[in-house]
Amino acid sequence: MSTVECISCGHVGSAKTKGSFFVTIILLFIGILPGIIYEIWRRSGGKVCSACGSQNVRLYVPTPRTAQQPINHIQQAEPIRTHNKTKLVAEDAYSYNAGVRLNQEDQSENSEFKECPFCAEQIKIAAIKCKHCGSMVEDAP
Repeated sequence: MSTVECISCGHVGSAKTKGSFFVTIILLFIGILPGIIYEIWRRSGGKVCSACGSQNVRLYVPTPRTAQQPINHIQQAEPIRTHNKTKLVAEDAYSYNAGVRLNQEDQSENSEFKECPFCAEQIKIAAIKCKHCGSMVEDAP
């Protein structure tokens, strides 16, 4: 049998089947069908606490108690290193200039792009239709 812990009373021990075997025997003598139904109910409902009879039981898992190991002076002097995602991304060689935006003056010098009048996205000067919003740019004022 497995060891269970009662949530209601805190008892730790083996569980018992709910109901009574004596009642099953009496019901079998009265009629086979009531005895079979009672026995199915008894076994299908789970286990109950052997101390208080509550169905509020769970499997008991003992927590292991470990001895506290003394910490070396070297371990105490060394700071705990924690890494977060921001620091790891910032140290990546390819993302060095990832968050830096270009100035508007730098973009105006490169005259192969213009701004779409409808969605304000950068499109090529020779574009007839905006690739972002789908509007015709050629007829726009």
